Amino acid sequence: MTDFSKLEARIGTTFKDTQQLALALTHPSCDLETGDNQRLEFLGDAVLDLVIAEALYTSYPSIDEGTMDRLRANIVNGKSLANKAVELNLGAFLQVSEGHREHHPEPSHAMLEDALEAIFGAIFLDSGMDAARRTILTLFGDRIADADISNLSKNPKGRLQEWAQKTYNGATPSYQELSAEGPDHDRRYRASVTIDGTVVAEGSGTSKKIAESDAAKKALKQLLD
Repeated sequence: MTDFSKLEARIGTTFKDTQQLALALTHPSCDLETGDNQRLEFLGDAVLDLVIAEALYTSYPSIDEGTMDRLRANIVNGKSLANKAVELNLGAFLQVSEGHREHHPEPSHAMLEDALEAIFGAIFLDSGMDAARRTILTLFGDRIADADISNLSKNPKGRLQEWAQKTYNGATPSYQELSAEGPDHDRRYRASVTIDGTVVAEGSGTSKKIAESDAAKKALKQLLD
């Protein structure tokens, strides 16, 4: 039986049943009666998404849904997972058929990505959600902590709220409609944004939402430039 102790040490988990780990590292080309890692990969993908989403939700309470989604995608995309699998040297433990190895001596990035996600699924089944969470955060926690939120956020209001909460001890920006002029088919709105009792900037647009977003964008330029 393969000695998985070095791999277990790298991922920070000791399996109660190492057959779960062995299955996570079994490529479909092996065509074994005991199965392969594809079902575990499906499960592990869901576990990974939940853990990363939960960590982002907790770590960045003011960022919007779109920013969280983009940030999660940056952390758990195929390239990121494959690179992490290479760091863990998963290729040395991956079981593939002789025929597959003959034509593909080195495992592809897709194979490594699947194997890593399958390992997360195997940990979940073997030791529960807390163990899976610990492993995932050990492997990806630095990516979460070092996220550049300002560059990822496409929403000026979200960026301004993040900045205001950090700078003004939890204060959040408030918006006020100043005017709405013109015919219904060509209406222009003006809005102001206030932080900690001070009007910081004004913006305009063809809807209230666009005017508020414009005000937030101008406030960010004024405050951060």
